[in-house]
Amino acid sequence: MSIRRGGPTFVDEMCARTRMELAPDTELAETDKVAIVAHFSRNPRVSLSVSRLVGELSTNGYRCIVISTSPGVPLDWPKGVPPGTTVLRRANEGYDFGSWAVGLETFPEVRRARHVILTNDSMAGPFEPIAPLLTAFESAPTDLWAVTDSHQITHHLQSYFVGFNHGVLEEAPWRRFYRGVRHLEDKMDIVMRYELGLMRVCHTEGYPWTVQYRASDVGVGHENPTLAGWRQLLSLGFPFVKRTIITDPSTAPGGDQVAAVVRRKYGTELAEWL
Repeated sequence: MSIRRGGPTFVDEMCARTRMELAPDTELAETDKVAIVAHFSRNPRVSLSVSRLVGELSTNGYRCIVISTSPGVPLDWPKGVPPGTTVLRRANEGYDFGSWAVGLETFPEVRRARHVILTNDSMAGPFEPIAPLLTAFESAPTDLWAVTDSHQITHHLQSYFVGFNHGVLEEAPWRRFYRGVRHLEDKMDIVMRYELGLMRVCHTEGYPWTVQYRASDVGVGHENPTLAGWRQLLSLGFPFVKRTIITDPSTAPGGDQVAAVVRRKYGTELAEWL
């Protein structure tokens, strides 16, 4: 049964307007590990957080596809472009799900890779190597794996760092899901339709999942663990802090202390990571 029906979709139209800034240096079909990184910045400079995240993924064998909705001139990588990185530039429509959908449509061979990570730049960090996190993903017996989950609104996998095992992205339910991404103006609509939609596909199609840092372990009830539980997550070994807390400390309990906690734990200044 064909996945394509009717005329061009939003994803088709976005792909047609996407340009290659840095092409793959080898065939992406030749790797079993791929990460698609959704990126946005108001200026072309790539932050230390994005540079370190892509660098860590590259060091651990992942071919990274950075899809940036930043305006203007080519991206500036102060630390240099990590090996094996591809860069696409597209219009700022569809949020992160739009970027992931464009990446999967532009490079359909990625869907068949044994390990695929879809992530974004919403976190500051990683402040230490993420090899243990990636090993946990790659060794998970389940089709889906996420760094964190949340019971806010309803139980769901938090979409900022989700892994797909065993080539399941090639299967019809996930192809339909990502080809069905649309441009929605309201970010809450994105959460309701797509972030919560990941779990709906899991439930309706029978895909099992694993979570590295469960909300129940963080002890934040129905609040967002990356906000309400930032301190607990750091103590559990989560090497990131949600960027929103840094730019607006009022969004999290004790948010005004996050820089001091990171400085004490990792010996680094948070301001350098933005």
